[in-house]
Amino acid sequence: MKITSGKYKYRKLEVPKGIRPTTEKVREAVFSMIQPWLEDAAVLDLFAGSGAMGLEALSRGAAHCWFCEANRANQKILSANIAGCGAESESTVLGRDYKSAITSIGSRLDVVIMDPPYDETGYYETAMMMLQENGLLDEGSIVVAEHLYDNKLSDTYGELKRFKEKRYGSIGVDVFVL
Repeated sequence: MKITSGKYKYRKLEVPKGIRPTTEKVREAVFSMIQPWLEDAAVLDLFAGSGAMGLEALSRGAAHCWFCEANRANQKILSANIAGCGAESESTVLGRDYKSAITSIGSRLDVVIMDPPYDETGYYETAMMMLQENGLLDEGSIVVAEHLYDNKLSDTYGELKRFKEKRYGSIGVDVFVL
């Protein structure tokens, strides 16, 4: 797997065993959709895995990305991928579960990317509500949620409202705006 565009284009990324990375096709489509939000953006890659989504955001102009990954083995691969792109100075790895990560950030976010394990849909509501409750989103902030298309997400989560919904085979991508 590799970065598809921007300053880290063609950099290869290692993928941890047992995770399902976002395909290149879906990443390209997602980042085409959200490009207007990326310039100098503060990004959170929740459930980061390999870090492909957050590194893609940095590659395309984001200023900083927090990568949340609770699994220690995955954290090592994530850190190696960040180093392989030379993105250490614009990255922060949060080695903890998503709830603890959200409460520890303490900085406003422009873009949040969520790609949790598909077998549990409760992550979406909990994370989106916590992002708002902890004051991490401003008017105009977006949350990108990747999920199985058949597992429909709500139209709203608190003040977040879905404004875009796309299907890529069995994968759904919803974009919510505050």
